Amino acid sequence: MLKKNGFLKTMRNQANIVFNSAFLKNLSHTETYEFLQLCHRRVYADGEMIYHIKDPGNGFYIIESGSVELFVENEKGTQIGSSFRLTSPDTFGNLSLAHDMRRMSSARAAGETVVLGFFNPDFRALEKRHPQIAIKLLSEINRVMAQQLESTMLELANHIGEFQSLYFQAETFYAQNSDSPII
Repeated sequence: MLKKNGFLKTMRNQANIVFNSAFLKNLSHTETYEFLQLCHRRVYADGEMIYHIKDPGNGFYIIESGSVELFVENEKGTQIGSSFRLTSPDTFGNLSLAHDMRRMSSARAAGETVVLGFFNPDFRALEKRHPQIAIKLLSEINRVMAQQLESTMLELANHIGEFQSLYFQAETFYAQNSDSPII
């Protein structure tokens, strides 16, 4: 009986995290249950690395308890600039799930931290079993990506000018994704 109560308490806590997560708030109760069935609970010790910058992205994480520091490090492993602290129910690593992107930051536990991991094989299973949930997740990932692009472009405009930043964005995208030369 204690084991069953512990399981129910864990599921209730995880569901509350998902319902309070800005990233996953659009899931219904049933969709949340299906999503949680595919998540993997991981416990990290204080200072333990969850992933490093430029690692292949294989999924995203929801913080159940504790906190995570996101930071940029150079090729020697030295941190550059400040870190950003995330706590429950924040998510991180979201973009790599849908877009096969390498990690754009490093992530480490700040104190004992429990996360729910949702990885590429889990997403593929979700696509097959419940495509409507997968579409909701992809939609949210794309919304977050658009927000990141917009805020990055605004910051870049502050440094090099609005039109120069727009040209840089267009040049970067079209030069990499076109066979025709820039004229």
